This record gives sequence, C-alpha cells and structure tokens, in this order.
Amino acid sequence: MNTLILLDRLPALPDDTQAQREALKSLGRQLALQAASQLMSLPLRHFAMDSDKPPCLLLEGAPAPLGLSISHSGPWVAAAVSVCRPLGLDLEQTTAPAPAALGELLAADESAWLAAQPVITLPGEPFWAVWTLKEALGKYHGRRWETPAETRHIHQLDHYAAHLALPEQGLLLAISAPTPLDCKLQYAGQPAQRVSLQRWPGYQGQS
Repeated sequence: MNTLILLDRLPALPDDTQAQREALKSLGRQLALQAASQLMSLPLRHFAMDSDKPPCLLLEGAPAPLGLSISHSGPWVAAAVSVCRPLGLDLEQTTAPAPAALGELLAADESAWLAAQPVITLPGEPFWAVWTLKEALGKYHGRRWETPAETRHIHQLDHYAAHLALPEQGLLLAISAPTPLDCKLQYAGQPAQRVSLQRWPGYQGQS
C-alpha cells in the first residue's frame, strides 16, 4: 500500500456558512493527520499541518515526504495521503443533479474521445466522472481549473488518474498521482480496506 484515503462525514452541517467551512476544514485536517500517522506507522504526535493553501503535512516540524489532498462535498470529507507526490483528490455527491452540461467542461476533441468510450470504462454518470477528474487534475497541478483550455486533456494524461465509486454513500472520488496507486480506504473509523481503483481510460501509462 502506498496510499490511504480516510472518509467521514459531519453528523450535521451548521446553519451558518462560515461555521460549515470551518467544521469541514477541521475534519479534513484531522483525517489527513490520522492518515499520515497510519501510513508511516508513527504516532500522531509527530505530525502537524501548516497553514499554506493547499496545506502541507509536517513531520517533526519539517515537510513530510507525503502527498496530501483533501476534498469535501456536502457533509462528506475525504483526505488522501500518499508516498506519491504530487497528489490530487476530488470527492462529489453524485446524487445531486448535474449542475451544468457536460459539453461545457470539455474541448471538442475531448468530447469526441469521451463519446467513443465504452460505457463500462467510465465510473458511472459521465458528467460526474469528468467533473471529479478535472478537479483532481487541477489539484495535482497545484491550481484550479476554470475552462477546458486551462487543464490537461482527459484523453492524453501522462500521469495516473483513477476513480473510486461508493454507491452506498452516493459518492464518487477521483484521484491523480505520478504513478499508479495501491490504495486503502478507511471509512468512519472502521478498519482500512484495500480498494480497486478504476483507472481512467485516458491515462497513457501502465497500471
């Protein structure tokens, strides 16, 4: 295993928007620290997080040799920690209506490529597969994406990208890293279980 994802949810979202942000941020940091401690088999007291955006894990006060990415959607929060760096993670509730047409997210050649893909190669509904992937790729590159021209084409990826569908929770995760990931997921404090990521068909490398 080279990557650990911790997933949990707030029991209730505060009514105040600022309070929501702070509660989600606090849970994300808690999960990130726990994941780092478990992945490196070191006590939690050895780890901290700086205040940078995006945040960085610290080991004994120095940058830890770990990739980190945190995402939230509704009351859900996921934190991924990996020996592979950089790392990009996105989490979305796929039970929500798609907020925009899929074509608005893609360049013409991306749309043509996606339309030619067998449905079985996609992790569920195409909009959410693309949305989560684009968000994860933006985090991988250390910036947000706003238009198709500002992100990598989804059919020409030279770094690893994959999805993890969690239908029981109505969630979809996308994750990107320099090389393929051997991943475990820990849900709501339960024992971590190895999960099979669904490789994005646009990744050009080897699994």
